[in-house]
Amino acid sequence: MDVKETVKSILAKRVDVSKLKEENTLASLGLDSLDLVEVMLEIEDALHIEFTSEEIMELTTLKSVLDLINKKLA
Repeated sequence: MDVKETVKSILAKRVDVSKLKEENTLASLGLDSLDLVEVMLEIEDALHIEFTSEEIMELTTLKSVLDLINKKLA
C-alpha cells in the first residue's frame, strides 16, 4: 500500500474520503486538533515513522500531511 492509500484508509475512519483531494484543508474535512493528532499517531504506527508535536501542529492540508510523510520516508 502506498503512502496516499495508507493515509486515505486511516482518514476513512473519521471522514468521507469519496471526494478527498490534496487541496482539502484538514478543517474542511472536519478534523480538529485532537483528531489530527490521533490520525498522525495511526500514520506513525502504520508507516513506522515519528512526527514531532510541532510538525503536526503546522499541518493544514492533506497535501501538507503527505509532503511531511514523504519527507520522513525519504
